[in-house]
Amino acid sequence: MGVGTGRDTISVRRHNLRTVLRHLHLSGPSTRVELGRVTGLTRSAVGDLVAELIARELVRESDSEASGGRRGRPSLLVAPRDDRARVLAVNIRADTLRAALVSLGGTVSEVGEVPHDHVPGDPGAGLDQLANLVRDRLDALAAPPLAVGISVPGLVRATDGSVALAPLLGWRDLPLVAELRRRVDVDVPVVTANESNLSALAEHLRGAGRDHDHMIYLHAELGVGGGFVVDGKLLLGGHPGYGGEVGHMVVDPGGLPCHCGGHGCWETQVGADAVLRHAGITVEGASGRRTALAELLARADDHDPQAQAALAALVRPLGAGIATLISLFNPERIILSGLFAHLLRHFEPELRDAVEYHRPALSNRSTDVVPAQLGGAAPLLGAAEAAIDAFLDAFATTRTGHHLREGAL
Repeated sequence: MGVGTGRDTISVRRHNLRTVLRHLHLSGPSTRVELGRVTGLTRSAVGDLVAELIARELVRESDSEASGGRRGRPSLLVAPRDDRARVLAVNIRADTLRAALVSLGGTVSEVGEVPHDHVPGDPGAGLDQLANLVRDRLDALAAPPLAVGISVPGLVRATDGSVALAPLLGWRDLPLVAELRRRVDVDVPVVTANESNLSALAEHLRGAGRDHDHMIYLHAELGVGGGFVVDGKLLLGGHPGYGGEVGHMVVDPGGLPCHCGGHGCWETQVGADAVLRHAGITVEGASGRRTALAELLARADDHDPQAQAALAALVRPLGAGIATLISLFNPERIILSGLFAHLLRHFEPELRDAVEYHRPALSNRSTDVVPAQLGGAAPLLGAAEAAIDAFLDAFATTRTGHHLREGAL
């Protein structure tokens, strides 16, 4: 009985420490009184938790008064230490690798980007570039990050962080986490996930999806991806977690071949290749296609008739796909990013009409379709959220050091 009680006490304390850190991360600096309301603990118990987090160099208490004009003893603000309590976020793209430090609380710093000279089907050179980028970041830090999060444009197995398939990179069954650890001494949790899922998580917590527990995030650039938040949680699907691949739902059984190996995917109708095809532009390679797309969108912004006509050709298939997703998930909000955000800006009435034309009359409520707020930062912020979750999930109460090492629990 005594042993069980001891374990329960440790578990409860660990839970309370995580609750305090998660609240500070999502809600910002808070007084001890506010933390007491969140945890349901007494002031002295909260003080004990805060003292431990200060000792671990995860939070600090400011000298600024936060009494709000009330009489009596002023309260001090507890806030994450953005100089120590940070994770390393990495975004792997077909043509670039990006990395940034993100603190508890969401502050982004030291963003860097290098070209990704990947060879389709041979990830060795790209992995070396990734390792160099991560190593350079780690070597420049005074203290190790709490965790590392990596977003990948492909299917990622939740069980071991391996990339099952990344069509734009030509990767298949790549043990990404293991390969990174083989190249770099990383003694903290490392997590990987699909970049659209992570972007959806970021928009839900920090962007256009805040306060919406049922939302769909849709992004188009070279490929088409999406993420679903259902009842406040990211939907990953069944084992091993490949849900949300909206770009590859079949909308035309006799349609064009797709990079994924299938035919008639939604991506072939509403992605970059589709809009470039409608504009009569032929270009090879990820970098060339991305540049051509950026130039076409800039022309559309300058009211070029040919560019706008190419965008307009995507309105109907995009509206039909959104209507299908509405009928399946009945979301409160749909968030559009990348190419889709440009379509919304240029053709919002037409897109809304297309959605309403195709969707079943499930309710009298109009569809809430909005642009993303985080833009290109979403995959990095999502990778950071995944890394912070990994750190908090593994958070231990032992005082063996200020920073948790993987396997400490």
